[in-house]
Amino acid sequence: MSIIAKSGESSYPKVPIGVHKARCIKVIDLGTQRQEYSGEISWKRQILVIWELPEELNNDQPMTISKFYTLSLHEKANLGMDLTSWRGRSFTETEKQGFDVTNLIGVPCQLNVMHKDNGKEHISSIMPLGKDGKIAEQFNPSVSFDIGDFQKGQKETFNQLSEGIRKMILRSKELDGIDQTDNGDEGNDNDLGSIPF
Repeated sequence: MSIIAKSGESSYPKVPIGVHKARCIKVIDLGTQRQEYSGEISWKRQILVIWELPEELNNDQPMTISKFYTLSLHEKANLGMDLTSWRGRSFTETEKQGFDVTNLIGVPCQLNVMHKDNGKEHISSIMPLGKDGKIAEQFNPSVSFDIGDFQKGQKETFNQLSEGIRKMILRSKELDGIDQTDNGDEGNDNDLGSIPF
């Protein structure tokens, strides 16, 4: 009898390759996360954006897909490039100074989904919804999490996030080493402005 180890195939259904109608349902502030590249360590403010795909169902519920971003609207940053493509126009200098990423929630688009060599799905590009503009009603609840709210003791939304995302947030520079049972009163508003999408 042989016991052969194989690379595990995930049983979790993948979003199929191709262009899909989608709607942003969650924007999660991950705080300032440690990055290591070629032996160099840096810290970058990150967010996680999650979309639902109304026409791709699993157990009668829309599938979801997500993408991590460094919180930067620089023209060469992934977030800046994706939002420019999504909006169909570039950001003005004024908009770059005050764009609230939570304004993405509820906004429809089209996602071009590809699969990497390891089979993992990823979003290669984001585009406006298209000429017909039709998309099914939103299924999942909208979620917006700001790490500043956690620092002020407002943890209700945090407690609703998945365990993996909660652990990542707790590793952020903002929360590392603080007493997680302490509500704390030192807030950090991190005001991202109110310019609409």
